[in-house]
Amino acid sequence: MPSVDLPNNVEAERSVLGAMLCDSSAAQVGIDSLNEDDFSDADPRNRLVFRAMQALYQRRSAIDAQTVNGQMVIMQIDEAAGGLPYLLELVQTVINPDNIDLYIEMVHETSVLRQLLLKTQEIQKKYAEGVESVGDFITQSNDEIAKIAQKRSVQGMRTAQEVASSVAAQIEEKANNVNSGKGVTGLATGFDVLNDYTHGWQKGDLIILAARPSVGKTAFGLNLAYLAAFKNKVPVGFFSLEMSADRVMERLIASRSAVSNDRIQTGSFLTNMEKAKISSAIAEISETKLFFDDTPNCKLGDLVAKATKLKKQNPDLGLLVVDYLGRIRYSDKADLAHQQQEVGFISGALKQLARELQIPVICLAQLNRNVESNDDKRPTIANLRDSGNIEQDADICMLMYRPDYYTAQGVSLKNKSQRKFMAKNGEQEELMEEQPVDSKQTGDNSKTTIIVAKNRNGKTGSFDLMFQKAYSRFTEPTSDFQERQASMYADANANYDGFGE
Repeated sequence: MPSVDLPNNVEAERSVLGAMLCDSSAAQVGIDSLNEDDFSDADPRNRLVFRAMQALYQRRSAIDAQTVNGQMVIMQIDEAAGGLPYLLELVQTVINPDNIDLYIEMVHETSVLRQLLLKTQEIQKKYAEGVESVGDFITQSNDEIAKIAQKRSVQGMRTAQEVASSVAAQIEEKANNVNSGKGVTGLATGFDVLNDYTHGWQKGDLIILAARPSVGKTAFGLNLAYLAAFKNKVPVGFFSLEMSADRVMERLIASRSAVSNDRIQTGSFLTNMEKAKISSAIAEISETKLFFDDTPNCKLGDLVAKATKLKKQNPDLGLLVVDYLGRIRYSDKADLAHQQQEVGFISGALKQLARELQIPVICLAQLNRNVESNDDKRPTIANLRDSGNIEQDADICMLMYRPDYYTAQGVSLKNKSQRKFMAKNGEQEELMEEQPVDSKQTGDNSKTTIIVAKNRNGKTGSFDLMFQKAYSRFTEPTSDFQERQASMYADANANYDGFGE
């Protein structure tokens, strides 16, 4: 294996040490910002001088040429470090101790690059010795390299003036935004009622969308991905870890053409009108910048790498949608005992990805079976499967609730207060509850409640959408439907108020 000359910046190292010897404030900044390993082997004296400075700092002793030399004598490293003559030479090299931050940045940048090259050599050595699993080897290598790369992003604290100026520029940009009059400061979601909660998808946010199986989370996630690409004219990435890209596209075509999924999948007996609608939908979809990846059970490292590459190829990347969290693997070896810990690690990595790429990331997730024990089956954030740190990492948590998912199975959704009221009045409980139907909607409508259970930067609450199951499409209810829903809820509250446990 050919050796590589490791980078160093000896002059910057000397400037840092010289500034620290001349100025106590510079000494504190240097000790807080660097460690001994940041100094190269090109001039070993620099590392030894810094070691003596650290020892003095820990004892809260003054740092200057005389005290550092005395400490080096105590540590018996004065000869190797050049003694007092080298310390005086360091002092003479400094032009302005106030430039300590610049010197530190130069040393730190070179140190990170040096560590990266050393880690690369270590990875090559491990590979030469043989690997059991290529997937695990790649994931571990990516993680180790990512940890080193993160060191480069460490920055000093920003002043209030700097932060305020940055925010002022953002406010000005939002004020000039064409959507600002609608309260949208991020990427428009495609649903006015959802924009009211989120103000659009915000850069760096992790959004968790959770539901029980077959409630419609994939369809909703696909709707959100398409509407973001179509309405905002930006690239959007869709990771489908459970369904092939062809099947996802069939659903999308059904959604845009209003031709049922069944008829599109079979392709038989399509009318000329339906063929025309499908052709028009395909043309519309083809104009968007939607990107699909359907690698089954994709590993976390691969997903991050693909997303990063997509961002590099499309700097204006607007959104990533991942379907779904439970299908992302951390390694090739399944470890059920540590599954919750791994899910928490994955959610944290997705949040980090959103921040690093400066895009919103929507990740679909499943609710656990415990939701079935809820009195009215309405999910809460506690019902997230293998939740771990999901709630902590997410900026927004949205839960989907579809009453007919349960009533179709003969399950009553009346809560205990309602049952108590009925029992008191001698009424017989019915399993199927009537829900008003929106006659202006088509496609086997199903009312779906979106519960915004967590919103780090906005309000929480719930709202209704209409799920046209035949078309895998979500739409906002008509005003007439919303008025009837409001009236129904008002009547229910009037009837059952005061009947608690």
